[in-house]
Amino acid sequence: MQRLVAIMAIFVLLGLSLGVQAQEAPPRHVREMTGSGGSGMALLNLDNTVALHGHDPVAYFEEGEARRGNKRIVERVGGATYYFASRGSRYEFLSDANKYQPQFGGFCAWSMAQGRLADIDPDIFLIYQGKLYLFQDAAQRAAFQKNPTLAIRNATQNYFEIARDRRRHY
Repeated sequence: MQRLVAIMAIFVLLGLSLGVQAQEAPPRHVREMTGSGGSGMALLNLDNTVALHGHDPVAYFEEGEARRGNKRIVERVGGATYYFASRGSRYEFLSDANKYQPQFGGFCAWSMAQGRLADIDPDIFLIYQGKLYLFQDAAQRAAFQKNPTLAIRNATQNYFEIARDRRRHY
């Protein structure tokens, strides 16, 4: 019983220490791109609620490769279920979910830049400026890499337009 109380106390202290590190909100005119794109309605590429075709979002950053997650180590964030290869990976994700969520809802970044929704191959990705971008194939990743700034700008604009159009139909 004492051990359980001690463990609970540690979690409370960790929670309090994390809460103290508040960050200043960005100015209203600055929109940080997140998994949902801040559209007000998440436009997500899911397999029956599962994001990234079941791959661990943290592995892309920490291991530099796509790694299948374990169906028993899960977390649901923003309408998407994420699988993780380890409990440590899940905890890392929970420390900053926005960092690890794929851009453009997990749709192919290059296709989104062209105004289309397309599925991805979870093994074909790019970490660019600390964000995860996924692609349908290697040719699309190469096209994206020729001018990533322009591709991201176009994809962001298209993401919001597609999300807005879909919202009208609900």
